[in-house]
Amino acid sequence: MKKINQVQPWIDNKEANYIKKVVSKTYLTENKETEKFEKNIKRKFKAKNVISVSNWTAGIFMCLKLMKLKPEDEVIIPNVTFIATATPLVWLGIKIVLCDVNKDNLSIDLKKLKKLITNKTKCIIPVHLYGYCCDLDELHKIIKGKGIFILEDAAQAIGATYKNKYLGTFSDFGGFSFYGNKIITTGEGGIIIFKNKKYNKQLYSLKNHGRYKKGIFKHQEIGYNFMFTEMQAAIGNIQLKKLNLILAKKKQIHDNYYNNLKNIKDIRFMKPIKGNKPVHWFTNIITKKKPKLQNFLKKHKIQTRDMFLPLNDQPCFKKIKLFKNLNKKFNVSKELYNQFLSLPSSYNLKTSEQKFIIDKIKLFFK
Repeated sequence: MKKINQVQPWIDNKEANYIKKVVSKTYLTENKETEKFEKNIKRKFKAKNVISVSNWTAGIFMCLKLMKLKPEDEVIIPNVTFIATATPLVWLGIKIVLCDVNKDNLSIDLKKLKKLITNKTKCIIPVHLYGYCCDLDELHKIIKGKGIFILEDAAQAIGATYKNKYLGTFSDFGGFSFYGNKIITTGEGGIIIFKNKKYNKQLYSLKNHGRYKKGIFKHQEIGYNFMFTEMQAAIGNIQLKKLNLILAKKKQIHDNYYNNLKNIKDIRFMKPIKGNKPVHWFTNIITKKKPKLQNFLKKHKIQTRDMFLPLNDQPCFKKIKLFKNLNKKFNVSKELYNQFLSLPSSYNLKTSEQKFIIDKIKLFFK
């Protein structure tokens, strides 16, 4: 058996041929194809307003910039997330408050969140890891009347829903990542989703060197270069057509793992809250025997992936004074990190390959 990768994108001749058409027009910077991509995103996800960006990390940074946060303001984020949820806050010099996560689905723990909110709290960033979410209705009730922004980090959740509404579209701001290993990809890239139309001009200016349109050299404010490209948009428009097929296959992969492994007492699976339909970007298992299982699978050329290292344990943050509670104990985060394992979950995972993986896991636990 050749090596089975944990994840890889579904890219074929459809993207390659379409890129050739776009490139032949010789207008490669953000233009008509990008407009088409943004319209397709709006239509598909019933989003009020969207704007493409060079990557979702830049998207988070831009949303935070619009909030006009001050150094003494605080933003609450989950302790388990990719580092890019936190780094834009570090760039902006904003106080960061970490919140532990729910042990069943890795979403921000709302009971613990309530205790962390103060009159300095100006934003909360729930992260929808693997398409799982917290009770967003409850989150909005918690912050009602407090003047707190909600920014949904739905980087891994494109197509996931809560109460039949797409994650990333519930709040003031949200967005998806189109990095190379995401459910759909443009290589790099991201999209910002926002409710208030007034932000459209400001967001465009922020990503376009502080100007409201290209080709002029009068800059109203300090901006950045976070523009999209026509090549990314070309790939994205083809990938969007594949999205439903990808989601269906990933659910099939997840269900096959679940049905074959659910009776192993040393394994448990993530549990969505009522009303949440995750997208199974990866199928994940939680087991106290993770290190030995991971090594066993590696010997059989089966690639797996760890959960993100909790933010409070990130070496690069140890000397950053912006974190308000970095030295607190995050017991759930720590426990999950030691037990959490992502299994091969690519769209092109063969039935025979998945059977091989399942058989090896069963053999290990025997």
